[in-house]
Amino acid sequence: MTHIRVPARVGGDEIFTPDTYTVLDPTTELPIAEVAECGADLAGEAAEAAAAASPTFADLPLFTRKAILALTADRLDARREELIELAVADTGARTAVAAEVQVGRAIDRLRYWAAQGEDRLVLPSPDQRDGIGATIERTPVGVVACISPYNFPLLAMVGKAAPALFAGNTVVLKPAPQDPLLVAALSDALTLALRELNAPAGAVNLVLGSGAEAGAALVAHPAVGAVSFTGSTGVGIDIYRNAAPGMKRLLLELGGKGAVIVREDADVDQVATAVSRTWTVQAGQVCLTPARILADAKVHDALVDRLLTLRADLRHGDPRHPETTVGPLISAAQRETVTRLVDTAEHEGCEVHRKADLPEIGFHHPATLVTGCSPENTLMREEAFGPVLCVMRTSGDDEAVEAANSTHYGLSDYIFSDDTDYARRLARRLRSAQIGINTVARHPDAPFGGNKASGLGRSGATFALDSYTDLRTVTRPSDPEPAKRDPSTAETGRREELPA
Repeated sequence: MTHIRVPARVGGDEIFTPDTYTVLDPTTELPIAEVAECGADLAGEAAEAAAAASPTFADLPLFTRKAILALTADRLDARREELIELAVADTGARTAVAAEVQVGRAIDRLRYWAAQGEDRLVLPSPDQRDGIGATIERTPVGVVACISPYNFPLLAMVGKAAPALFAGNTVVLKPAPQDPLLVAALSDALTLALRELNAPAGAVNLVLGSGAEAGAALVAHPAVGAVSFTGSTGVGIDIYRNAAPGMKRLLLELGGKGAVIVREDADVDQVATAVSRTWTVQAGQVCLTPARILADAKVHDALVDRLLTLRADLRHGDPRHPETTVGPLISAAQRETVTRLVDTAEHEGCEVHRKADLPEIGFHHPATLVTGCSPENTLMREEAFGPVLCVMRTSGDDEAVEAANSTHYGLSDYIFSDDTDYARRLARRLRSAQIGINTVARHPDAPFGGNKASGLGRSGATFALDSYTDLRTVTRPSDPEPAKRDPSTAETGRREELPA
């Protein structure tokens, strides 16, 4: 693809910084873009531009803010094929994943928010009590810093910016440094929509950078009222700490190490097909990845055999080719991280089964199955974020639950069993925020987020508004109750005098 330059955007103006950094295609390892290198000063200017635009943008009618989101969706849809190609080059996604998830779902999510009603910003009023009535409404926090991850940059950023803008906030977009091109396209589309509808240009700003400086400056800036971050737990802890002095609202979607409890009555083929997405979807770079398989001893061997068969049929290669089932990781650094964890598992006594025949070019890591694992193994405790599955043999539900709960994560777990009623009861013993029963899919309208070290707050449909709004209660004397009608006047409309 053509080598491009990506500027920052502050108050509607493109900013070409003197310093830039290079973005590589993870498949070819060739440069595809030169990106503005923003420091703390430019991040501060973006936050101040968003703050200056905030009162005017918040006062816009909701139908105008919704129209901005709808226009943005239309502009992205008009560039759909171009964006799919960009997603493949920028993120290393296979074409099918780029089309359906990276781009398609992002456009759908914009349209979802463009279709929501004003009732989303008003909560049910409590009953009148002690002569007092009350109404409760959501009000924007002001400026939201939206910091997105590298695995699904456009989808994740839309999931942050769309509800924030819907609620009347202004935003500063800060994409992950590895693949900012899709988020830059979103920034362009939003800016054009703002201009077309005469909305303040500073409502959407874009800050870029290869390091942590710009993002840290946004988190700490006093004009920022909320921070929405998706990424590693380590960075999330730093954000939590740095946002505390400003008492900022936080939505932190952090790491995970999903456990899959496979009971003795589970369908082994169903389990193997479901968990193999750890190899095939974004090369395992998904926080919801079912990474730890806790298989009952009665089905363990059959499941391992089935997984080895599936692994043998995988094909690493160019994500643009239809026959490719496993694409590259995002960077050489991420490949080194995954390799280190797999090597550590081998040194700790686990048996490692690696897929051979990798391409010579590209940040590929072999699809790997690691067996003979225990909860103490490093690979069972740390998030690999790569195409790696771990398998542990268990002696029953109690051992499986204990192993599932043994990490500091609490994002998602899964249970496979023919007895779904029992599986629901078993799910109550797990400490993750999401539990899938006989599926690794999630419902798009359900709340999404993590417990423990997996984060704070929830996104997913309108649950995201909790992190991007404050609640305002307005109290007033209760309206007088209507006079009760005397039944004796029901026919004539006047009161008849009754005898003493």
